[in-house]
Amino acid sequence: MSRRALLALVVLLVAAAIALETTQVAAQFGIPRIPGIPGFGRSEPQENPMDMFRAFEDMDEPQEVEVGRSVAAAVGARYKLFRDAALTKYVAMVGNTVAAASDRPDLRYYFAVLDTPEPEALAAPGGFVFISKGALDVMRDEATLAGVLGHEIGHIALKHHNETIKDQRKKALAMFGVNIGLGFVPGPAGMFTPVMSLVGDGIAEGVLKGFSRSEEMASDKVGFQYAARAGYDPAGLGEFLSALAAKKADAGVAKFMSTHPGIDDRLQEQTKMQQARTGSGKREAERFAKAMGR
Repeated sequence: MSRRALLALVVLLVAAAIALETTQVAAQFGIPRIPGIPGFGRSEPQENPMDMFRAFEDMDEPQEVEVGRSVAAAVGARYKLFRDAALTKYVAMVGNTVAAASDRPDLRYYFAVLDTPEPEALAAPGGFVFISKGALDVMRDEATLAGVLGHEIGHIALKHHNETIKDQRKKALAMFGVNIGLGFVPGPAGMFTPVMSLVGDGIAEGVLKGFSRSEEMASDKVGFQYAARAGYDPAGLGEFLSALAAKKADAGVAKFMSTHPGIDDRLQEQTKMQQARTGSGKREAERFAKAMGR
């Protein structure tokens, strides 16, 4: 048998093995039901496992959303959701207003509030945005919320997750190669389940660890612009960062800064952008206070 024919046979055997393991893979990638939050229901993996061979390519939007749902499940496993439908609806209203002014206005966005006193804000691929009750407690008005959500939307609009996704696919491809080298020796749950799990888990871990300093700066810039385009005073993000900088000794704030690096440089850039801006925008302090129950 020629080498090409042998390779073709190997690929067919691999595809057959993957098909037999659909149930196990789906179970690992499924999302537990989160009532009241659209888009956070159980999701089955839509991407063909053989697409690992496209490790160097960017994902299309449906694939990005599917990965985002898996990452959202990991976030939901790490944090409880704050079960306040009115507050969640309010955050989504502000978030969608800002998202409509972003560079990806046609993407459907989902917003949720995390039930933790620690300040936290996270963005997952495909339009999933989380903000913690602790972060909301630091804010004084809607313009601040718009600025922070604009920053997270910026990560999605700029596709900052792409490199992490590519890296995880490369790792999965390497593990796939090891499995071939070991003669297709199956593990307890099937030999491809760990490979697929590695991709989803790795991306989720990357989101929870945060982005690079340069990515944070880039999201600050577009987040400022998105908030301004949506009619808000874009000073809100800088004010939020200033409020956190004043609480550096707090353990929760220190954790936030470890996953959102370069706060001093970011504050300087926000100040420069604000000074270069003419005009003002809405603050909506009263509406924010009412939504927060203050």
